[in-house]
Amino acid sequence: MEWTQRFYARQDDWSSVYQGQTQPHHHERATLIPRLASPPPGRVLELGAGGGQHAAATADAGYTVTAVEIQPGAAANARRLAETRPGLSVIEGDFYVAEIPGPFDVVTYWDGFGIGSDADQQRLLKRIAAWLSPDGVALVDTYTPWYAAQSAGHGWPVGEAHREYGFDAEGCRWLDTWRRGEETVTQSLRCYSPADLRLLLHGTGLTMEALEPGGGMDWDARSWQPRAALSKAMSFTAVLRPAR
Repeated sequence: MEWTQRFYARQDDWSSVYQGQTQPHHHERATLIPRLASPPPGRVLELGAGGGQHAAATADAGYTVTAVEIQPGAAANARRLAETRPGLSVIEGDFYVAEIPGPFDVVTYWDGFGIGSDADQQRLLKRIAAWLSPDGVALVDTYTPWYAAQSAGHGWPVGEAHREYGFDAEGCRWLDTWRRGEETVTQSLRCYSPADLRLLLHGTGLTMEALEPGGGMDWDARSWQPRAALSKAMSFTAVLRPAR
C-alpha cells in the first residue's frame, strides 16, 4: 500500500477533491446511518474520512463523530470543519495502526474499501469488529467487479489532471489513474461481489446482514444514475454486524 500517500496527495493537489465545505450529497450520505443502521444518535467512527465532509454532515445530524484520515491536507480540512462542530474530532493517521478508543455504535467506511490485499482487508475488518459495541453496525462501501470491468478505458478531465479507469482481471482490482503532464499516479482497489465479501468476512467477527446497491454510470449516455440495480452499481453498502 505504498502508493496511498502519494496518490491521495496528488489527487488533492490536482483537483482539491478533499477541500471545502459540506455539500448536499454529503448530507444525503449521512442519512444512510439511521436508515441502514437504525441507531439513535451516538458514537460514529468514520474511516478514510478524506476532507471530513461526510463526517461533518454526520455530526450535523446529531452524532458524535471520530474521523480518521491519513492524508495531511485532507485531515487539515477535516480539522477546519471540526472547529465549528463540537461533536466532530479528527485523528490524522493510518487506521490500520492508529490507537482509536471505542466502542462505537456505528463504523463507516465510505468510498475506499479495498486498499491492499485480502489479508489487509481482513485485518481491517477485525479491527472494525473490535471497535463496535455489541449491538453496533458497520457500513462499508464495496466496489463491484462488474462495474470496474465495464469502466475500463473510460476517462475525463478532473481539475488539472486527466483521470482514466482500468481493470486488473486476474487480481480483480479497479485501477484509477490520474495524470498531469509527465506525472502519473494510480490507486488499485480490490473489488468484491456480495458472495466474495461474505467469504472474506469468515473469521473477522463480522457478518453481513444486508446490502444496498449504490449508483452507477451509464457509459453510453455519460450519465450518472444515483440509484442502480446491483448488477449495474459501482458499489454496494454492506451492513455488517458483530457475529453472534
